[in-house]
Amino acid sequence: MSTSPRGLLNRPIEFHGLVGAHGHHLFAVFDDPDAAEEAVEALRFEALADEGDVRVLVGEEGSRRLDVTGRSHGLRGRVLRLLQVAMSSDFRYLRSLDEELHDGHVVVAVRVRDGHAADEASWLLRMQAGHSIAYCAHWDFQPVAA
Repeated sequence: MSTSPRGLLNRPIEFHGLVGAHGHHLFAVFDDPDAAEEAVEALRFEALADEGDVRVLVGEEGSRRLDVTGRSHGLRGRVLRLLQVAMSSDFRYLRSLDEELHDGHVVVAVRVRDGHAADEASWLLRMQAGHSIAYCAHWDFQPVAA
């Protein structure tokens, strides 16, 4: 990973899965790319996430990768997002992440093992200036208390 904030934007370069479509993920918004980079490094340092567990999204490209509608991921992506809308108690959160990207903020998505790992990682993300943090477990977005 590069030492400049631009080195982590829209990383990894190649990923094909739909972000937050299934499993356990923690999402956080950062107003500053430097803070996002520091958070990613802290997650690695504390062994809370490996490089393959982290998605860093920025701008229009980040929005395309987040793909709220599922269109960029074809029929499978659209079906998965429709299922997510039907099964999630707060799909609006995913839309709010898209708005944050359009407003110039950075979204960090971290794949975690379970709720306990999400608690540890969310504490660390908050300490690094992350906000609007939510845990997504099996399609359901739940805000993480501050």
